[in-house]
Amino acid sequence: MRTLIALSLFLSPALAGAAGLPDFHYTDLKTLRETGAAVRAPAGAPADVVTEGHMLLQAGTKLLVGYADTPEQAAAGAAYWASVLNAAGVETGAMEYKSGLYTIPYKTADGRVIRSFLADPMQFPPKDEAGLRADMAATQAAMAAAGLTPLTARVVNLEYLLPTYSLLYLTKADAKPERESQLRVLKPGDDLDAEVFRSAGLAVISQPKPWMIVYAGPEAGHVGMIAGTLERAQEKLKARKELLKGYGKRILAEKITPIDEGDYKFYIELYFVEDTGAFTLAALGPAAAGRRTVCFISRVEKNDCVYACRDGREYRVPVREPDPWDPNTPVIACPQVVFPL
Repeated sequence: MRTLIALSLFLSPALAGAAGLPDFHYTDLKTLRETGAAVRAPAGAPADVVTEGHMLLQAGTKLLVGYADTPEQAAAGAAYWASVLNAAGVETGAMEYKSGLYTIPYKTADGRVIRSFLADPMQFPPKDEAGLRADMAATQAAMAAAGLTPLTARVVNLEYLLPTYSLLYLTKADAKPERESQLRVLKPGDDLDAEVFRSAGLAVISQPKPWMIVYAGPEAGHVGMIAGTLERAQEKLKARKELLKGYGKRILAEKITPIDEGDYKFYIELYFVEDTGAFTLAALGPAAAGRRTVCFISRVEKNDCVYACRDGREYRVPVREPDPWDPNTPVIACPQVVFPL
């Protein structure tokens, strides 16, 4: 099951260690419903820390999902989360277990749906539980201000994942999940001007790195392109805008910036969001001009793409990994060219 979860989250198996996990003491669903008994956390671990893989719960479109090696583990996970969610006012149904996967149906009082967020380890300092918890608390407060209702918060400390945290929260459902207001991370590779998203009305919660934002809202994105002539830059901009609009995206800002990088003379940017009718056009101000330099891939070191930039500096970004919720979308691990601010 550990391998299954590691693969499902697309994290390196090299992170897995050999440390044993504490036993988890649980009350099964039948007993829980008959007696209302409380489910205990794993011995030796704080109540809000997930230390066993079958206790990590994620939200699907209509069901809550966990991974387990055995029916007993599935019952433990389902019993624990039924207790937690019932206490938060969410009604849970009978768990089903099949092929290493258990699912829990649920019903909320106001018809909203549960969504989950697994934080990117780049959001907080490494090997710093206090920093991790501070980021978790700040994210909860910010998402509540953005109209999402936090349900649960758990530190995730599994032997095959970098330390992180997981949040469950309520949001309004949409037929297209990309239109839902969800807690999300955007890290396209190039540096991002977070003010473009803020001025358009997107709730930017934090910008842990120049090339990463954490935000609440529908799916947002950024595209950076290069061209040798202004005519070619305009052609690329027009073609990409038409493509994005065809996919239901609203363009928030666009800009063509002159650069002087050999054959590349223009840098094209597009900021966009899933079109829900709730966002306004933003502007990339003149301050953005002249801040870009071109960087070419030099090598890959461990989990970093290392770039050599024309201004003489070295630039690093993490190797891109597939989205665990959209594994079929191709991902370029290390783009050949990036344009940091």
